[in-house]
Amino acid sequence: MRRQVLWSALAVAAVTLTAGLVAGAAIQRELVRESEAELLRQAEATARLIQTAIRDAVPASDRNETLTVARTLEIARSVGGHDYVEARLIGLSADRPGLAGVNETPVLDSLGSDPPLDRVAETEVAGEPVLAYVRAIPISPRNDPTLLIAIGRSEPLLATNILAKPLLFSLGVGAILAIVLANWVAGQVGRRLDRLETASRAIAAGDFTVRAPADGSDDVARLGGAFNEMAGQLDAARRRERDFLMSVGHDLRTPLTTLRGYAEALDTGQIDPDDLERVGGVLHRQTDRLSRLIDDLTLLARLEAREFTMRPEPVELTAHMRELVDSHRPRADDIRVQLVAELAEVGVVTVDPDRIGQIVGNLVSNGLRYTPEGGTVRVGLTGDDAAVSLSVADTGPGIDPEDLPHVFERLYVAQRYRPVRPEGSGLGLSIVKELTSAIGGTVKVESRLGAGTVVTVDLPRSSGQVASGGSDPAIPLER
Repeated sequence: MRRQVLWSALAVAAVTLTAGLVAGAAIQRELVRESEAELLRQAEATARLIQTAIRDAVPASDRNETLTVARTLEIARSVGGHDYVEARLIGLSADRPGLAGVNETPVLDSLGSDPPLDRVAETEVAGEPVLAYVRAIPISPRNDPTLLIAIGRSEPLLATNILAKPLLFSLGVGAILAIVLANWVAGQVGRRLDRLETASRAIAAGDFTVRAPADGSDDVARLGGAFNEMAGQLDAARRRERDFLMSVGHDLRTPLTTLRGYAEALDTGQIDPDDLERVGGVLHRQTDRLSRLIDDLTLLARLEAREFTMRPEPVELTAHMRELVDSHRPRADDIRVQLVAELAEVGVVTVDPDRIGQIVGNLVSNGLRYTPEGGTVRVGLTGDDAAVSLSVADTGPGIDPEDLPHVFERLYVAQRYRPVRPEGSGLGLSIVKELTSAIGGTVKVESRLGAGTVVTVDLPRSSGQVASGGSDPAIPLER
C-alpha cells in the first residue's frame, strides 16, 4: 500500500505539473496576443499623432515642420516605451522628398521595400533581434501619399521567465510536498495496517483475544474497529461452541451410561426376569433420547448450512395446525398439562407442511418441558391477507429480560433454566429460528419471570423454495 500511495502521489504530481505547464503556455499565448493587440493600438495612436503633424503632407524641407514631426515621433517613442518609432511617406512625386531628415528608419529599412503590415514581424537591426509592427495610413483621401508607421522593440512582447520560472518553481515545490506528504501518510497508514495484519494472523492462529489498533477517526480506525468487533464475535462464538460441545457431550454421556450399565447387567445375567419389561422401557426411552439429540443436531447443522429442501404447497393451515396440536395431546395428558388450541380460520396458505410441523412441534415440546403440572400451553393461529401468525404460550417460570436476546442460541435456555421435565435436546428454539428465517418469516419471544413465555412466528402467506441441498433425510417432525 505504501508503494501504491507513493506512486499515486507521483502520478498526481506529474499530472499537476503537466497541467500547470499546459495552462502556463496557454496563459502565455493569451498574454502575447494581448501584447500584440496593445502594440497595434499604440501603432494606431502613434500614426494618428504623426498624421496630425503632417496633415497637409508637405515635404519636410521646412525646418519648423521637420522639428514638429521629430518631436511627435520622440513623444510617441517615450510614451509608448518603444525602442524604435519610425515614419516614412511613400508614394510621393519626385519633387516631394518625404520626411527626410526627421529620423532614420532602420526598422523599415530592415523589412525591405514591401514590409509586412498589421502584424508583428521579427527582424534584425544592427545584428539585434527586433519585433516590429508596421501600419500604413493614407494621408489624403486619394491614398497618395501613404504614411508608414513602424514601432520596434528589442525586448520580447512577454518575458517568458516572468511567468515560466515562478510557475515551474511553484509546481516543483508542490510536487515535492505532495510526494513527501504521500510518503508520510503511506508510512503512517502502512504501520497501522501492519499491526492490523499481525492481529489478523493471530486470529487465524486461534488467538481470539488479540485486538487491532482502532485509535483515530479515519477509515483505518473504522476498519480496526470492525476487525475488533469481528474478533469479539468470533471469540464469543468459540466460547458458545465450546459450551455447546460440552453440553452435547454431557447429554450424550447420560443415556450412554445408562445403556452401558444395563447392557453389562444383561450380559452378566444380573437382571431378574421380572425386571426385563422395566429395563426394556428404560432402554427404549434412553435410545429415543439419543435419537432425538442426534436428529436435532443433524437438522440444525443442515439448517445453518442451508442444505435442505423446501416443498411449498397449498395447505389448509388451520386444519393442519389442529392435527399437529392433537398429536401432542397424549403427551400433555400424561404430564397433566392442559393443551389448548385457539386457531382462527386463515384459509389456504402456501407453505411446506413438514417445516410447519417442525416449527410447531418444537415450540409445543419446549412449552411442555417448562410448564409445571396443572399448567397450560396455548397454541394460537391468526392471519390476514399478507401473513399468518402462530404462537405458543406456556405458564412456565418465564425468562429473565437479560436472557431474551440469547434464547435462540443453541442450548442457552437449557443451560440457564432447569426444565420441569429434562427431556429433549435443548435445540428446539434454535431450530425454530433457523427454519423461520429460511421460510422468510420472523420469530420473537415475550416473557416475564413467573408469568410464562410466548413465542410468536410470523410467516408470509406464500413461501418459495429458499434453500436446497438435495433430498432431505427422514427427520421426525416432533421433538
